[in-house]
Amino acid sequence: MKDKFFGVVEGFYRKPYTFKQRLDLISFLSNIGLNTYVYGPKADPFHRTSWHKPYPVRTLKEFKTLSECGRRHSIHFNYALSPMSKPNTEKIVKKINAMVRIGITDFSLFYDDIKVPLTKETAEAQIETANRLYEFLRDTITNPTLFFCPTQYHGFDKTEYIVTISEKLHKNIHIFWTGNRIVARKITARDVDKMKTIMRRPPLIWDNFFANDYVPWIIFKFPYRNREPAIVQKVRGILINPMNEYRQSKPLIYTAAKFFKDPYGYHARRAWGEAKSLREMSNYK
Repeated sequence: MKDKFFGVVEGFYRKPYTFKQRLDLISFLSNIGLNTYVYGPKADPFHRTSWHKPYPVRTLKEFKTLSECGRRHSIHFNYALSPMSKPNTEKIVKKINAMVRIGITDFSLFYDDIKVPLTKETAEAQIETANRLYEFLRDTITNPTLFFCPTQYHGFDKTEYIVTISEKLHKNIHIFWTGNRIVARKITARDVDKMKTIMRRPPLIWDNFFANDYVPWIIFKFPYRNREPAIVQKVRGILINPMNEYRQSKPLIYTAAKFFKDPYGYHARRAWGEAKSLREMSNYK
């Protein structure tokens, strides 16, 4: 797991986590052996609908604290920006540079869930922003990380959009993929191999298995499952998009961590029993 990314992407719709919950989450991820937290809640207007606007000073201070907390706990704190359907490279770089100045070194660009045609032209416009951002980061900080969520983020269709993304996106930028569906019931080694061939790089799994923003009346109470053990070695990493309910998500994340660390020895029912018995799972209100 040392050179890969395993953890959580707060990438859901509806109610986001609080600042205190995110601090707790970073500590929790470290305690269970994970290494990455991506900030990208859809409800943050400065992340998505008003992405080009600067954050208030108070919020920047919170991001700085989260980033510092991440370093103390050996967690990659990754700030995601969602530039929507009309991205502007200069504005993107300016927004990200504000984050660089407070010490953040890991970033993502999200182009998911926007109404744009899956064409070569759309891909090239998004690629231009990502490649130029990566070049800026590479010239500004040491060993930057950049994740990219394409508009076509699930399935295997070889559209001109995804073919162009795969060919022209900088080779050091990691591409998110959710599986054969937005919420994949199963992810197999064959699925990953197929997507690796299309993307020309190992996919970074954005796993919506536990996301409940599309069924907010349901609280999931089951362990991580239906992922073949072999995928752990084949992917660039796996990030769990959890439920809106933070405390109830902790046992779910715990079971995923057990799978990531020992996929061939993983026993879902046993992991769930451990998760339910740990006091740490319920100590945050």
